[in-house]
Amino acid sequence: METTALHHGQTDTGPEETGYDSAALRRLNEHYAALIADGTLQGASYLLARDGRIFAHSAMGKRSYREDGPDLLPDTIRKTYSITKMVTAAAILQLIDRGQIYLNQPVSTILPPFDTPMHRDITLFHLLTHTSGMRPDPGFREEPHQLPWFEWGIRERRRIDPSTDWIRIAMSGPLTAETGKEWQYSTVGYALLGEVVSRVSGLSYAEYIEREILIPLGMNRSYFLIPEGLRSEVCVTNPWEERNLDKISYESGEPPTAGNGMYASLRDLYRFGQMLLNGGGLDGKTILSPRAVALMTRNHLSGVRMQGWGANERNFRYGLGVSLDDLDLCSPGTFSHEGYGRSGLYVDPQERLVFAYLAPSRSDYSEAAVVAPKAIVWSGIQ
Repeated sequence: METTALHHGQTDTGPEETGYDSAALRRLNEHYAALIADGTLQGASYLLARDGRIFAHSAMGKRSYREDGPDLLPDTIRKTYSITKMVTAAAILQLIDRGQIYLNQPVSTILPPFDTPMHRDITLFHLLTHTSGMRPDPGFREEPHQLPWFEWGIRERRRIDPSTDWIRIAMSGPLTAETGKEWQYSTVGYALLGEVVSRVSGLSYAEYIEREILIPLGMNRSYFLIPEGLRSEVCVTNPWEERNLDKISYESGEPPTAGNGMYASLRDLYRFGQMLLNGGGLDGKTILSPRAVALMTRNHLSGVRMQGWGANERNFRYGLGVSLDDLDLCSPGTFSHEGYGRSGLYVDPQERLVFAYLAPSRSDYSEAAVVAPKAIVWSGIQ
C-alpha cells in the first residue's frame, strides 16, 4: 500500500499532557490512511483539543479530486456544509440574548408570507429544531426520485419569473408533517432563519455572521464567498465544488446560505466549538451568554418522531441547531453537527474535549468514515 504523507499543524501541547493516550492517534491515522487507500476518502484532517489546548492537528490525502492535486494540509479551507447550521443557531440565540427576538416567536411576525393558516403556528423554535413541517432535504425519506435541492429549484423558478419571492417558493406545497410533531431535517428552514437574521439585524446574513461571530472569534479563514487569492487553498471533491469557488457575490433575492454555505479551516471550527465549550466566550470576546449556550445544547424534544434515512425513532432528541450524540463512547451532554462531504464538529463538555474533522469524499455516507473515527478519538481519553 502506498504510504500516505501525514502533515502536522501547530499544537499547544502533547496528548499525554492533556490526559490523552497517543496510541489512539496512531490508530486514527492508520484508520484514515486505509480509507484513503481504498478510495472511501479523498483525504482526512482533524484537530483535537482538551481544556482549550490543541494536542493533535494533522492532515493526509489530497486537497483536490484531481489525480495530480496538492496535499490536504492542516490549514486547508473546506466547505463545511451543514455545520453552518450551528453558526446560524448561534446567531439566532445571540439576537435572543440582545432582546431583539424570542425563541417561541411566530416566524410570521418577521417574515409576513408566513401569515397563512398553514404556516402561522411555525415559530423560530420549530425552524431551529427541524420540527416546522417544512419540506425535508432531498433523500431524507430515501425517496427513489429525489426532488431538486431547494436552492436550485428556487433559481430555476426565478429565471422564469425574476419577481417571484424565494420565500413563497420555499413555502409552496403542503407541510409534510404537523408542526411540532416530527423531526424532518430541513435546510430550507435554516435558509429562513438566515433571512430572519437579516431582517432583524438590517445586515445580510453573511455580513452579520462575519461581523458578530467570525471576526470576534478570530475565525480568519472562514468565509461564505472565497477571496480569489485563497481559492487554491480550498479543498474540493468534484467539478461543481470547484466552479462554485469563482462566485464573487450573491444574486439579488437569493436565499441565504445559512444552512450549508460556510467555508472554514479546522482551527476555525475548533475556535467556534471552544467558544461553546467555554459557555459563550473565547479570548475575552463574548458571543453568547452562558444561559444561551445551555439552551442551545440541551434536548428540547419529547415524543417527537424521526423517520429519516431509514430510521424510525419515536422519541428523537435534538438541541437548537445541534445534534445530541451521547449514545456511544461520548459523554452524556456531548453535542455536535456534521456536514455533507464529510466534516464534523463535536464538543464533549464533561471531558472538556473539542474534535473537528474534515474528511473530503465523493462517496455516500460511510460509518467507517464518520462513526468509527469518533469512537477511536474517544477511546484515547484517559
